[in-house]
Amino acid sequence: MLRTCITRAHLALRLVQLTNLSHFRLSHPVPTHSMGPAGIMIRLKTSLQDARWKQITLRIFLVDRLSNNVSRASYITKSGFFMRRLQTHQDIRTRRDGFTIVELMMVVAILLFLIATSAFVVRNIGNKAREKATMANIIKVNGLLSQRIQAFQKLLESKRSDKLIQPRLSSKRGQLVAELGNKKYYSLTDPVIEILVRKDLFRENFPQFIGDSKRINSDMDIKAGVSPGTAGSLGTDGGISISSEYLYFVLTQYDGLGIAPIGEDAFNASEVADTDGDGLKEFVDGWGRPLRFYHWPSRLFRPFGSGIRRDVAGAFYDGLPPLPTSSSERDPLAVDPDDPLGRLDNENSRSNGLVQTLFNDSASYYYDTDPLTVFPCEYGVLDTYSQPLIVSAGEDGILGLYEPHDFVNNGVLAQPTAVPPEEGVFDNITNHNQRAGGR
Repeated sequence: MLRTCITRAHLALRLVQLTNLSHFRLSHPVPTHSMGPAGIMIRLKTSLQDARWKQITLRIFLVDRLSNNVSRASYITKSGFFMRRLQTHQDIRTRRDGFTIVELMMVVAILLFLIATSAFVVRNIGNKAREKATMANIIKVNGLLSQRIQAFQKLLESKRSDKLIQPRLSSKRGQLVAELGNKKYYSLTDPVIEILVRKDLFRENFPQFIGDSKRINSDMDIKAGVSPGTAGSLGTDGGISISSEYLYFVLTQYDGLGIAPIGEDAFNASEVADTDGDGLKEFVDGWGRPLRFYHWPSRLFRPFGSGIRRDVAGAFYDGLPPLPTSSSERDPLAVDPDDPLGRLDNENSRSNGLVQTLFNDSASYYYDTDPLTVFPCEYGVLDTYSQPLIVSAGEDGILGLYEPHDFVNNGVLAQPTAVPPEEGVFDNITNHNQRAGGR
């Protein structure tokens, strides 16, 4: 602004020279404090030799251009004052405080995004906590189950087993003949009969549905608050809690074969519940749903009763042995843990398929409609690996297996509902794979 003033002063001086002014003087120095919105005044006085002008006063007012409020120029001559005012008014625009619709929509969108993100994070945190609780409960239950199975196996290997096994060995052939109406079963060898008796004892002491154990059904039905006929019944939940009820009762209250139970105090309210209200408690996962228990999940390894499917079983069992590279080597998954020497298969060949009839290789599991008969149901798939399976359906509740009480669809042997397994099984948690599918 000062430069503009000086430039205009020079122009004024030049004007004086052009009009042949003899001399001039600056009547007032330029005050530095006047270089503001009020402008700067330069007054020039001079005496003229020709009487045309006696005095010329040049006033220059420079108004702050930033304000744009008023622009003035005043000219004074010998004949008087003549003032011309040029004034421009700044447009006055009304400003209103507040938000536009677009701004409000953006704020709402941001809030919704933050709420959704927070809900997702909270849900994930909650699910992680439930997964950990489920894993901890399954590990705990599996540990107690393993201890009881070991005690059971030690009992069968001890001298005490003579009183337990020998009477059954004597009567087993007669039971098979009576049940199946074929006298050829009298010809089965003692080692084969002993394997079958051991399987019977295991099924009776680790039941999963009503057809497994007459004694345990009776013991569960006489519990306080339980109505007769409750054990093994479908109940209000369609039977999804049956196998877990049996497992809970066996571990905490059943003293069969002289193996002491651990007692109900071993579990807290978050680990057990009576989800169907029938008076029988069951183990539950972190989502409050019953765990499932399969004592012979052989259909998980042979879904069609024939070839081994590692891709199916691998979703529930981690670290399965690979398929042998040599054709002469026996596949570990084709070995029954109760028959490591393959005696059942050899006897089946010798007897023209008598043994095969006792094992599941059909579309459905054989189950006598009277669960209290001496031979209520058949065994698992012949020559097939299996270990007891405890499984949670995970967050989505998709089990991917037929229920442990479903004998029509081979559910008692852990028949998959789809082959290859459906996507929903890959969040399942089991005692053989803390996160199904290795995920």
